[in-house]
Amino acid sequence: MDYMLDAYVFAYLPFEVDKETRKLWAERAFKVVQAADWFCKYQDPWKIFDNHTSFLFGELLFFFLAFLAFCHAWRHGPRYVLVWFGILVHALNVENLCYWIPDMDNFWQAQGIFTLFGARAPLYIIVGIYHMFDYTAFVMASRLHLPWWATGPAMGLMAVMCDMPYDIMSIKMVWWTWHDTDPNIYDRNYWVPWNSYYFHASFACSFYLILTFARKKLVDEEYDWKKLHREILAVVLAGMGAFWLGTVQFALIYHPIHDIFKVHSEITTILFLSIYAVIVWAADRKNKNPLARQGEFTLHYLRESRNPYWFDEVFLAIICEYLFFMICACVSDPENIVSEGLHQPIANDCEELQKVQTPTGMVLYKKKYLCLNDYDEKYFDFHCLPGGSVKLVYHRKLKNPEKEKPKPAEEKKND
Repeated sequence: MDYMLDAYVFAYLPFEVDKETRKLWAERAFKVVQAADWFCKYQDPWKIFDNHTSFLFGELLFFFLAFLAFCHAWRHGPRYVLVWFGILVHALNVENLCYWIPDMDNFWQAQGIFTLFGARAPLYIIVGIYHMFDYTAFVMASRLHLPWWATGPAMGLMAVMCDMPYDIMSIKMVWWTWHDTDPNIYDRNYWVPWNSYYFHASFACSFYLILTFARKKLVDEEYDWKKLHREILAVVLAGMGAFWLGTVQFALIYHPIHDIFKVHSEITTILFLSIYAVIVWAADRKNKNPLARQGEFTLHYLRESRNPYWFDEVFLAIICEYLFFMICACVSDPENIVSEGLHQPIANDCEELQKVQTPTGMVLYKKKYLCLNDYDEKYFDFHCLPGGSVKLVYHRKLKNPEKEKPKPAEEKKND
């Protein structure tokens, strides 16, 4: 840093800078660089292409899908655009809380072209995954013309439908790794925690419910540009509050049944999604809204939306996502994938435990470190490392550090 400032800054100043000032500037510049490096890390795309080809193409795909979602929002008016940005707020809020709350810090993403927040969140998660799942689900659920209390669960179910191929295929291709012993994600299906589906359904539903309530209280039924600040407040409230209302839904069903009665997460997730499905079905059978039976794709709709085709950006996004993972299932070779970046820490002590505080007040435990001799994550190993395994360095612990500390060189010479 000192060399760069001397060569490219101080050398071109019309005045002389004293040594102490240069040192102070160097320290401040270093802190700025540290903050920028924490906020966003860059990785050479060609390196990702060589080591993790499917992940690179997946990143690019989800950037494209987020762009399709934005095109759809732009074409349908300001409120859809605001929903798109509200989902962006939701993504930033959820991802950061998951990394900062130790009880929820149980997964590690592969490193993308741009990775945010201390190499924890690839950019395609923030601008890609959430928009593909939640915006697409929002549009599809809205087209059912259900009552508001059923549209939220419908959005949750549709978010799970978009998420399932991604969750099942991506974990096999090591797009991320899960904590080995966290009790909230221990029960798996194709190495995907059952709670992942619970998570997407409850949070998507919560986003819609809060957005609907906020708009009802803050704005009119028809969009009014004079109340844009209230429209923005409504989507920000939905983006910030969906995490907490989703957590309440976990506390109502999952945590009591799983933590107290030790019921498998498969049962709690299927029960939760079934409740959503029954709500949607019951609302749809008795729905008196004529648009619910007429459907969206009438000649009037096509004319008003300025869409000359039978499909739109949302349909195209769904087709692209499903087709991509179908191709990955045929051509991807997980055995030769090298995923660099952060993973669950490895240590000599396999028995050190870490508390997991649940919303219901119970305290569960998980192992703090990954134990190389006893872990159950069969979708990855360490054969790509030199020697085909992790080399741990064992340090001898001193019982009495002061007595066993080596003597200085001069004392040894006198002895």
